[in-house]
Amino acid sequence: MNQVVSSLNQFTINESSMSESPNIGSLQSGAVRTKRAAKVQISRQTKHATRYSTGFQKITKILGAIVVAILFAVCIATPAQAQVNAAVLPATATSQDGLLTLELSSNNPSGAVDVNTTYTWTATNNSATVTLNGVILGSHWGDYCINTIGTAATNCPVAPPTGPTLISLAPGCGGQSPSEFPTDVAVMGIWCTPSTGVTLPPGASVSGSVTVRPGTGGPAFYTVYSSHTPLSGTGTGPLDPVINFRGLIAPAATDIQISGSSSNGSPAVGSTFTYTYQIKNAGPWGTWGGLTFTDTLPASLTFVGSAVTQATLDRTTGQLVQFIVQNACSAVGQTVVCPLRDMTNAGLPNQATIALTVAASGPAQLIGNTATVHTASPQNDSNVANNSVTVNVASR
Repeated sequence: MNQVVSSLNQFTINESSMSESPNIGSLQSGAVRTKRAAKVQISRQTKHATRYSTGFQKITKILGAIVVAILFAVCIATPAQAQVNAAVLPATATSQDGLLTLELSSNNPSGAVDVNTTYTWTATNNSATVTLNGVILGSHWGDYCINTIGTAATNCPVAPPTGPTLISLAPGCGGQSPSEFPTDVAVMGIWCTPSTGVTLPPGASVSGSVTVRPGTGGPAFYTVYSSHTPLSGTGTGPLDPVINFRGLIAPAATDIQISGSSSNGSPAVGSTFTYTYQIKNAGPWGTWGGLTFTDTLPASLTFVGSAVTQATLDRTTGQLVQFIVQNACSAVGQTVVCPLRDMTNAGLPNQATIALTVAASGPAQLIGNTATVHTASPQNDSNVANNSVTVNVASR
């Protein structure tokens, strides 16, 4: 079922089916014959410039027509895909041929972190006369995943999801191997038919259900799909229809913590030094909506620069790596603000390091600098007492 993964990774049809068009081979053969004829024609016309020009123009028109015909054949050989992006349930989608309808519903219209929700999806043969073969019923499941600041995640570019947790499956359903679902946006895939499909007589249905417990608030990455064997020809049909559920999962309170230190406990007046702050999500849930670090510097300090270190996904290796963004913070007057990505409840993506470089001004004195971090609504913090830290230095 490699086609399942390639289709779901981009939520589009696997275009490998283009190569199966019965018309393309004959058109390509015709193009070869035409090119050979063109070579003969050109060799015969070398002594006749006028006839050569006319023959070349004709050949150009013929080859142009062949290219157009090939493109047309490719286009009509590429099947369309019925796909629905749903923010609320129930949702339905019907295949392009009108023969198969898919419905997704849940027992909890408002999903929430740490709350079990059961999702049921059903494929129904709409025909009164046609029996459908090779009907599959599959799905994949992933919580909201971290994305770049200020944008909506579509393919989890920073880190794959860490949930939801599988609670139970309906009889007849079972897990997919990692090669059968897109691991960048999902933690698991579920079959509720054999991967080769089942037979649905006219009016018959096949259903599956799964109970999951989300671990992060925000838009879910839950997708269910079906398809059937083409009524004519050979091969496997595209995933059609597909329902992508992107409903909002209500977040649960988590615990964001901050600690800090200074590179120099006794900086000289006029010198620069660096505050380093460690921010961590102590869990038990991931965040949604981003975080904001704020440091209102005392009058005796001047902001010089910043660097923010967080984790991201290396698409080449598939591993999480730390990256540093220089000057990621902005300063208005004495207030320095650093927007941060969401944090998972474990691993590298659950932490950030902020380095603020400042200059000390006179006279020599004890300098107390307090920094804070807070979540964005509707994400709540279960312990705001550890959301701030004060670092003291004595300038000289």
